[in-house]
This record gives sequence, C-alpha cells and structure tokens, in this order.
Amino acid sequence: MAEPEGGTSASERHHGLDVLRGVLMLVGVLVHVATLGVDPFFDGIARASGLFRMEAFFVISGFLSAMLVTSYGAARAVRRRLAAVGVPLLATLLVFNPPTLWMSGVFHSGRDMSFAEFLRASAGPALAGGLNWYLHLWFLLVLLGYALLTPAAVRVVSALTGTRGYRRATAGRLPAMATITLAVLGLMAAGRACWTGALEPLVGSGFHADLLRRILEFLPFFLLGTLLYLDRARLVPVFGRPAPVLAAASGLLLVVSWCGWVDVLSAGTGRVLVETLVAIPLIAALFAVARRFGSRPRPVFLYLSDASYSVYLLHFFWIFFFARMLGMDPSLGFGQMTVLAVATYAATFATHHFVIRRSALLRKILNGKFPSRAPRPGAAAPTPTPAPAPVRAVARPPRPPRAARAARAARAPRAPRAARAPRAARARRGSARHAGRV
Repeated sequence: MAEPEGGTSASERHHGLDVLRGVLMLVGVLVHVATLGVDPFFDGIARASGLFRMEAFFVISGFLSAMLVTSYGAARAVRRRLAAVGVPLLATLLVFNPPTLWMSGVFHSGRDMSFAEFLRASAGPALAGGLNWYLHLWFLLVLLGYALLTPAAVRVVSALTGTRGYRRATAGRLPAMATITLAVLGLMAAGRACWTGALEPLVGSGFHADLLRRILEFLPFFLLGTLLYLDRARLVPVFGRPAPVLAAASGLLLVVSWCGWVDVLSAGTGRVLVETLVAIPLIAALFAVARRFGSRPRPVFLYLSDASYSVYLLHFFWIFFFARMLGMDPSLGFGQMTVLAVATYAATFATHHFVIRRSALLRKILNGKFPSRAPRPGAAAPTPTPAPAPVRAVARPPRPPRAARAARAARAPRAPRAARAPRAARARRGSARHAGRV
C-alpha cells in the first residue's frame, strides 16, 4: 500500500513494484464487479485473480516493509506503516462502508429500504448479500498485523541469510528457486496444520478468527517478500525471471486438482498447496515484467501508482452506487458488467484526480501520505551542493585597423642592444647551419 511521502531515497525506490502493485489494485474492480452477475469473461478474471493476485500483493508488501525497517529502524517503520495503512482504513470504514453495505443489501435482496432503516436494523438478517462489515478492507487489516510482525521477521530472516547452509542452498538459479518453492510450500502446510489442529478450535468463528486465518494464509508470501529484499542482490535477479518449467508443471497439477482426478489434490490442504505452487512462477513472471518495464520512473506510472490506493478504497462504494442508480439486478450479463466497471473506473479516478490529490488533508486521510519530518536517527543529513556560478561570455574587443597597429608599433620602445644581441647571434648561427646543409 501507499507509504508516507519522503519515505525512501531515489536509489531505493522500486518503481516497477509500485506500478505492479497499482495494476493489481485496479484489477480488483473487475474481480468485484464479477460478484454482481454471471459471465464467463468476468468469472475467468475472478478465478485467475484468486490464484496469484493477493499472493503477489503480500510479496510486494513484505519487500517494501523490510525496506522500511532497514531504512528507518523498527520503531519508526512500524509507526509509518500504522499511519499509512490505519488512517485510510479507519476513514473508509466509517465513511464509505456503511452506505456500501446498505446499497449491497438492497441490491441483492431487491427490497427497498432507506439508509436510516438499514442503520436501525444494523445489517441484520433482513438484508441479503452475505458481505462482512469490513468488505474488501480485510487486506488492510492483515497488513496492520504484518506491520507489527515485520521487525521480528526481518531479524529472523536476516539471521537465516547469514548461515552457510542458506548460502549453499541458494547458490545458482535452480537451487534458489527450488529452495524458495519448498520453503513457501512448507510454511503453507505448517500454517494450515496449525490452524486446523490448534487455532480454529480455540478461537472459534467470527471476525477475529477470519482475520487470524488470513494472516496465516498469506504469511509465507509476506516472508518471501522480506527474504527477497534482505538478499536482493542475489535473489531478485534469480526470482525476477520467468520459470516456464515450474509454470508448466504446476499448471498441470492445477488441472488435475480442478478435474478431481486425484482426491488428495482436489480439496483441503492438497488443493491449497497446488494453488500455492501455481502462484510462485506467476509472481516470478510479474516481477520480471516489473523489472523490465519499471526500471525508471515515468509520469504515467507514477500517477497510476498514486491513484491506485484511491481506486482500491472507493471502488466498492461506486460499484453499488452505479448498480443502484442504473436499476441493475443480480443477474447482470457481460454488457451491464462492462458498463459498471467502466463507470467505476471513471468515478474513482475522477475522485482521486479532482478531490483527493488536491487536498493535503485528504491525501493523509485517504492515501496515507504523511510527509517525513526527520531523517533516521544517526544518519547524517545530506549537505546540499551549491550550484556553480554561471559563466558569462566576455565579448572580444574589435581588432584595431592596420594603420593604427603600425603607428602603435612605431611608438613602442626598442629593446636595448645588449638584449638584442643574443637573438641576432642565434639568427646568424641558424643561417650558417642552413647554408652548410644546402
């Protein structure tokens, strides 16, 4: 997500990852429009998104969170993340989620109910739709949990990268990709076993249980992003390349899982591990694209990265606003869903461009843009280099006429005879040598 302004130096700014994060946020509009109807195209986007989009988000989040900790220290980095994520989360929960839940309930139930009646009913069983009170903002809630875990994760992963066994296991592209893949699969299996065997019976169900489950679900990818940053000189060039063999093998296993040909891969932990295996080469391919096309800042990329946070926060509100205003029902087809997606993109970008980005207060509240006021403790502030003074061209005086030059030479005093003698002697010796050569 967005970071406070003035966060990193130009050398540490990863423009490709900023653009990739922004594009993944924009795809969320199509994913959530797909929930309002039935269409093969939009359903395919939503299904493909479920394989890698959120996983890629958390890899990028782990990468950037580790960068903040190493740049600012643990305490300051946590404060920055809590501000950049928590303030927009709270503002959206209080201002936009209540009317969104009301319009969603009316849309799915077909029952006309005023907003005041909805508030009195407290979103009870009178309204359908099955949406949680936090809607899509669960992602920010998980990020808040990861913000608190990041300092410990950085210490653990840093200690791991300094061991001889790790260096040996990641020496070369094939060993490094195999180690990364096995580590993510192992952490995923351990998290699933911990949840089903110990935590789920203990915490029960509800909001807290759903949040804890999601934290465990995406923690392997967040730790992968942390590892990629802490060992970026070795691993980013290795990981940020297409892996066609791994992609083909994991895709074949995914087809087997979806078709139900192997029971152990078709449900439960087996299916989760297959989808995790598919996500790794897809994320690697996205990193390769980000490195290829986002190596240097471009105005359109910077604007897209800046506006994507606004689109993410507000798109659910605009989706149901236009669905209600246009009188749509839950049986939307491709045409209506396309209109809804285009209208939502237009409204969210217009809100960002004409309202949010023009107000410093709204940029703080809805984009988490807090200016950096002090450098990291112990870090010397850069000394500005004064600009060199401009060099002015001096006009050359005009050459005097030939007659004036002759008069000035006539007025010049002649050198004494003693001073002229050596020169005359050298001239006579030169003439004598010349005569001898001839």
